[in-house]
Amino acid sequence: MANRRTHRRAGRISGAVYAAHRAKDQGVLQCAAEVAGGAFGGEVGALVADVLEPGISSWHRGPAHSCTAGVAILSLGDLLGQAETYCRQQAERKAEERRTLQMVPDLMEPNLFVPAPSSILAQLWLVTCELFWRALAGFANGLAAGYLSHLVLDAGTPRSIPLLTNGF
Repeated sequence: MANRRTHRRAGRISGAVYAAHRAKDQGVLQCAAEVAGGAFGGEVGALVADVLEPGISSWHRGPAHSCTAGVAILSLGDLLGQAETYCRQQAERKAEERRTLQMVPDLMEPNLFVPAPSSILAQLWLVTCELFWRALAGFANGLAAGYLSHLVLDAGTPRSIPLLTNGF
């Protein structure tokens, strides 16, 4: 039977792999941030079922440990896609804001943009915000993958997982 440590490890791996798959078209830094967020989300997601239904015995598996819960998580695909898109849009806004801080119109020629002196702290803040939104996109994907990894591991035990709840 998988223990907490095994669930966390499997959740971390599945969350990172799924986030990497979803971020494959992103740049290297953006993908790395999403993979890190996915690993964290996977670890959290892998623990959710046992938070909802603590493992006090081998018969503790109810609705949160069921096939129905797995199907419900899979059906959230569109919602997770929307969350991912929103997070990526926010990250792009911060990246664009950072790029516009770097260029200002030339005083002699208003149609010409020249590098602007900007605060390193402002740049650092915008990069941090951008990476936060990227990691959050990965976290959402990792959360679902981690939860499903928990169900898969529990399904492989002698008691397996129920269709709906205990005894059914």
